[in-house]
Amino acid sequence: MKQLKPVFLRCEYTENPIGVHEAHPLLSWRCESGRPGGRQTAYQIAASSTKEELDSGEYTLWNSGKVRGDQFCGIPYYGTPLASARRAYWKVRIWDEEEKVSDFSDAAFFEMGLLEKTDWKGRWMSFLGGMVGNGITIRYGFKVPDKKVRRARAYIAGIGYYELRLNGRRVGDRLLDPGAMDFSKTVLYSAYDVSKDIRSGANAAGLILGTGWAGHPKALFQLNIEFEDGTIQEECTDWGIGWLVARGPITNNSIYDGEDYDARLEKDGWDTPEYTLADAAEHQRPGGWIHCTVVEPPGGELIGALLPPVRVTGTFEPRLLRVLDDGRELWDAGANRTGWVRLRVSGERGAGVSLTFAEVLNSEGDLQMLPLRTARCQDNYILRGDKGVEEYAPRFTYHGFQYFTVRKTGNLKIESLSVEFARTDLARNAVFKCDNEYLNRLADIMWHTDACNIFSVPTDCCQRDERHGWGTDPTVRIEGCVYHFDVASFFEKWLRDIFDTQSDDGYFADTAPHRWGRRPCDPQVNVPALLPLLVYHSYGNRRALEKTYEPLKKYVHALLVEADRLLISRTGWGEWACPRDECIPEEYGPGAVAKNIDPTLVSTAYLYYSVSLVSESAAVLGKEKEAAYYRDLAGFVRQRFNGRFFNPQTCQYDKGSQSANTLALYLGLAEPEYSGRITENIVQALKDKGNHLTTGSMGTKAILEVLCREGKADLGYDVMTTKTCPGFGYMLEQGASSIWERWEADTDNNIMNSRNQPMLAAAAVWFYKYLAGIGMESGAVAFQDLVIKPQVPQALSHVEASMDIMAGRVSSAWSKTAGSFTLTLEIPFNTRARVHVPPVIPSAASLTVNGQAEKAERDEKGEYILRLGAGKYEIVLK
Repeated sequence: MKQLKPVFLRCEYTENPIGVHEAHPLLSWRCESGRPGGRQTAYQIAASSTKEELDSGEYTLWNSGKVRGDQFCGIPYYGTPLASARRAYWKVRIWDEEEKVSDFSDAAFFEMGLLEKTDWKGRWMSFLGGMVGNGITIRYGFKVPDKKVRRARAYIAGIGYYELRLNGRRVGDRLLDPGAMDFSKTVLYSAYDVSKDIRSGANAAGLILGTGWAGHPKALFQLNIEFEDGTIQEECTDWGIGWLVARGPITNNSIYDGEDYDARLEKDGWDTPEYTLADAAEHQRPGGWIHCTVVEPPGGELIGALLPPVRVTGTFEPRLLRVLDDGRELWDAGANRTGWVRLRVSGERGAGVSLTFAEVLNSEGDLQMLPLRTARCQDNYILRGDKGVEEYAPRFTYHGFQYFTVRKTGNLKIESLSVEFARTDLARNAVFKCDNEYLNRLADIMWHTDACNIFSVPTDCCQRDERHGWGTDPTVRIEGCVYHFDVASFFEKWLRDIFDTQSDDGYFADTAPHRWGRRPCDPQVNVPALLPLLVYHSYGNRRALEKTYEPLKKYVHALLVEADRLLISRTGWGEWACPRDECIPEEYGPGAVAKNIDPTLVSTAYLYYSVSLVSESAAVLGKEKEAAYYRDLAGFVRQRFNGRFFNPQTCQYDKGSQSANTLALYLGLAEPEYSGRITENIVQALKDKGNHLTTGSMGTKAILEVLCREGKADLGYDVMTTKTCPGFGYMLEQGASSIWERWEADTDNNIMNSRNQPMLAAAAVWFYKYLAGIGMESGAVAFQDLVIKPQVPQALSHVEASMDIMAGRVSSAWSKTAGSFTLTLEIPFNTRARVHVPPVIPSAASLTVNGQAEKAERDEKGEYILRLGAGKYEIVLK
């Protein structure tokens, strides 16, 4: 049995972060114990200014004392307030259900960023005299006295992207940094520990600036060096102190168009202290160095970036398919991925390689560029020719692609090509496996699609001239993200992006950051109401609710003012991207606006849902009167909705489409006495279509959830395994390695036809929440109160899944034979579970838990209900 001891201490959902910007950062931990039923009944947090003080028991910053309760995440630091750049070391111990106290955890730390405007001593810099689109190269030399460095911190805010270098080496591993944001509202900066990179004597800092999301790049940089004697040296960007700029080898860069790199323009050693202006061709002339320009600040509040960065998370070898008639080579990356190609090449000076990317091939077997719209999606490299094998991968762009062509000009030899898969490096949370290999593949592809579309915001697609954080799709997508990844810090960043778009009249924008779409947003945009609650229920982050509650009320008020007697008719999207026969045709091909569901139904349904979520938020925050007010208001919207769209004789909503009936049930608008007949109408509509869906962005995940809630596990299985169009199986049968934007994308290569779009992939929750049965009680916090309720389709014999939650790993696996059903569970310390054992063995005579006979209550469906604490369990029904 493991010793009781807290582990995996995190601050702001990050291990040992630097650059923390919250005055009361959130703390969390886990505790691993093999003892059945283990739970926490109290905790004590201690914090000190140094690790030595903490280890000796001298708690100079905070001693919480013994705090009763089982809370272990989202706990605010309430010790002595910390100044900028100050570090706190902390540890925790807990008491268990037997009032036994654990050992203290190992020490963890968090370090504050630069909290005040006055902490930033420099000015924003760039170059206004040209170089548009160029990867601007900036250098700065400085001297450090011959004294022992206690610590050194580099802080940088780059707009758009930056690469920071110090004494000839890259600092950190953050790629495409910072992420997308509205720089007029928020500017993310990164903090780096560079204590080991500082030398006595001459030093050099270097910056490479890319366009990113900004249009024209700029940077704010500060280096704080603390010496053992207590003195501090500060270096920062400013005019006239030696910050110089020159054209770099990146001659053009764009997220959408790609990157052009001319290696002949490289300046060897430019970021080292040994480099001098005498090494440059000319000073203050084209090709040489000139003073940087002071530029206007972007205007946003500087905030430390704690979300995981973009990184390369996998490398793959592509396969040469053939040489095209014009001499280009056509390569296959093996799957639809996000990232780039790393090139190793040798050859003569001025020879070049052009790499062009696309998702699919056209009828002639060449790259199909039409779905990319205006995006060029091309990287170009020109050789310098004097250093043997040259290596290149772009710095300031990424592509979504499966295929690419290679065009060679001049005398060169390609030594190797490798595909690098890049994404925001969120930890993978869940794993699924069953005895149907097709479903295993589908689950992996849905995870992969989600992964490809997380680049500092949850993007809608990853390849064309868009790639934005829409507010509509994530309404259904974000729950799946919680199963797929640890998105605690990622979603808090995007939550800020969302509320940065709010206008004075209360409306949000269609996208966050707002770079596309409308403001006011489509009225079905529900993420401002849903995401704060999701972050609270999944990760215990109450602060997210506290910060967003009042602005959210303002949004709901704007919708209510707009509504005509609680009905909203304005819409832009509705039930988006149904199968082509369900959509209104447009001149360029099948449109995406549904023709068989009234858009007012969709907008009003989500008005009801948003008002309901505001009521729930108010209740969590202890605002009981407001919770009751919004609960009553939601009831009035529900009455108005049903009066307008529901036919009690036929039990159909609107025109009786799958989406209309499904959304009414899924969002809680249908009266309970009608739910059975509405469900049967959905079932009949599916049978009439041969188990094919007619749903789009909002209804696809919802219909699977409704089927499972209403005990239609076999039909849900049939829908997910249908291998003709429209269906997920059809995509896989056609060789898809990621989920498409349109059900029939292979037959309609029009301008809205992404082959890597997470909208429909939101249905991935079916694998974890329903087949494996891993969910949580309504109102639960951080999955601490689990519900394990697996669905058991007749066609499956075995399912297993595991998922990391704040408390640790929860797993659920079941298998069945003709005479027995076995459910194997692992429930982490300090959590508990209501377990439903389905009555899949009609003649079952016994139920055992870990070999012991168990008398369990049964519900109206015949399911056996067990209430279990932490531990490992084998439950057998036979």
